[in-house]
Amino acid sequence: MNITLILSGGSGVRFGSGTPKQYYMLMGKEVIAYSIDASLNSNLMNETIIIAGTQYVERLSGAYGVTCIEGGASRNESLKKGLDYINVTYPSCEKVFINEAVRPFLTTKIIDEYYSYLDEYDAVITTQHITDSLGRDGEAVTMRDEYYLIQAPEAFRFDYLYRHFSAESTITATVQQLPDDRKVLKYFDFRHNMKITYKEDLLHAEQILRLYYGNSADNER
Repeated sequence: MNITLILSGGSGVRFGSGTPKQYYMLMGKEVIAYSIDASLNSNLMNETIIIAGTQYVERLSGAYGVTCIEGGASRNESLKKGLDYINVTYPSCEKVFINEAVRPFLTTKIIDEYYSYLDEYDAVITTQHITDSLGRDGEAVTMRDEYYLIQAPEAFRFDYLYRHFSAESTITATVQQLPDDRKVLKYFDFRHNMKITYKEDLLHAEQILRLYYGNSADNER
């Protein structure tokens, strides 16, 4: 059994609004809807679960017809609540795919590929090459090729992640909580994996959607 978790507990402080950014409209759909739709269209996904703030749980469940549970005070606390819910409710879960609701460029193809890679790997993480110059205090030259960015989405063998994940950890890259002998695939091919952080990001996201998916947010993705 394969389950998608969508983390939607952010409060939107940096966004500068009382409404969290994942609930703003982007080309006729809420930002979170892009992740939900991509998951529901996957042939390899069996269940989609949203982890959200208390005041949004009932609305999201009714609007999108998926399970929605209350999150915690931090990303790791929310993720742990989702993992605990799966462990109790879906004990046959083998793979879990995790995305952040503020990343609207997720596609069904990405979800299916990550699930498939988990046949061979313990984890699949989204990674990006660093294209700007990189500096570090105390170093005259820092070689950017030795570093990469880690982003959501990410996917794991469920039992393996559940055994090693801690809500108390301050590590935000989930994969870094796993043992050193973990077998991880770094996926560098998700180029436009934009995270909506500031209000102007909505304008940038709309232009990318128009460029790659045409004038309709409902185009096949």
